[in-house]
This record gives sequence, structure tokens and C-alpha cells, in this order.
Amino acid sequence: MRFPENFQFEKDLYLSKGFKYIAGVDEVGRGPLAGPLVVAAAILDIEKMLGIEEQLGSYESVVTVRNRIGSSSRNNDVEYIYKTDYKNITDSKKISPIKRQRTNEFLLQECLSFSIAEIDNETIDREGMSVCISRAFESAVSGLKIFPDFVITDVVKIKNMNNDRQLNIIAGDIRSISVGAASIIAKVYRDNLMVEMDKKFPLYGFSAHKGYGTKRHIEALKSYGPCEIHRKSFRPIASFLSTC
Repeated sequence: MRFPENFQFEKDLYLSKGFKYIAGVDEVGRGPLAGPLVVAAAILDIEKMLGIEEQLGSYESVVTVRNRIGSSSRNNDVEYIYKTDYKNITDSKKISPIKRQRTNEFLLQECLSFSIAEIDNETIDREGMSVCISRAFESAVSGLKIFPDFVITDVVKIKNMNNDRQLNIIAGDIRSISVGAASIIAKVYRDNLMVEMDKKFPLYGFSAHKGYGTKRHIEALKSYGPCEIHRKSFRPIASFLSTC
């Protein structure tokens, strides 16, 4: 038994290239009509994960033998950790809110370092999304307590890092466990922010849709106009401009 395919980038970089501190970086909040852009960077303990993978291999061999001789006694602690925590580290949209919250709590304890960068809606309106994404990715990496040897991102290139020290891949949150970790941390952080914004601006239903352009959200905009956390440069906000 081994870790899933989304561990293979990190495993190769660690074993073949000697990179110990590998950061995954991902964003949440590129498309909503309201709220901030959030980018997280996360460094997992690759050495520890390789050790668990090795134990899983030994565990699988022992279980196979015990099954053959009819013994039901086994120590499944390693398998339990693997199945309940590490297997859930993927694109944050692919797992349920309950699993996402539990996995986030696990990640905040297990990461060697993590960092969150946040850019508000006014800055997005003023400077544009592309500039904000680039800056937030750089800020998230710079905010890590351990500066990474290597960085894996979901497509976005980090301008202040050497090209040979980063990998920018499509669907990074699915293909890289480190990017998946960053995806979950960013998603939970931003969702919690939007739940708090719902208390401040209860007319829009932010706790339900997190600022995305759902039918309910559009209807609220038609009725009440945008509030102070809406992105005024985004369509169709411009057509609803008015005072809350």
C-alpha cells in the first residue's frame, strides 16, 4: 500500500532531487462577486509521510499473512491515519464540508509551516485580479516560517523564485498533495470569513454561497444593491451600484 498518486511529485523531488521543504500554493476566491482573494502556502512533512508509506507496506504484508491464517487481530493505527487524514488531502471542492474541516484541523497540526495571504475586494477592483493573484502567491510563500527549497503551484508562476525551484501544473490541487493541502487551508479560511461577513451583511446570504454569483445572490443584488465587500469591477455588480 502506498500514498495516492498526488504524493508522487513530492516523493520524487525529495528522494531524487534532495528537496526537503516543498511548499504547495493555491488560491480560493478568484471568481466570487464578493469577499477577498485568499492564497495559502503549506509545507508538509515529506519525511514523515514516507515513513507512514513504508509502514503501510509492512502493514499490508502482515494483514495478508494474517488473513491467510484466519487471524483477526491487527494494529490498524497507521491505516486509520492514512485513510482518514492523508487520503482527504486533495482539491478542496472534491471533499465534503465536514471532511474538509476535519482535514484542515489535521493540516494545521501536521504542516511544518503554513501561511495565508488575503487581498480584499477594494484592492482587487483597483489593481485587477491577475496582479493580485501574483502578489498573493508571493506573499503566501514569503510568510512561511520555513523558506521552501521548492514550490509547487496550481498553474501560477511565482515571479520572485527561480524557475528551477518551482513547478506550475494544471490541476495542481488534485495532482499534488501539497497543493491540495494549501487548497483546503485557503478554502476553510475563506469560507469562515464569509460566514462572519454574513453576520455583518445578512441580506445577501454569504454563509450559503460564500460570495459566488448564485441565483439567490443575484436576486439580493437586484433588491439591495452591492455592499462594501462586493467587487465593484465585476459583472454584473456595476449595473447594481447603489448604497446598501
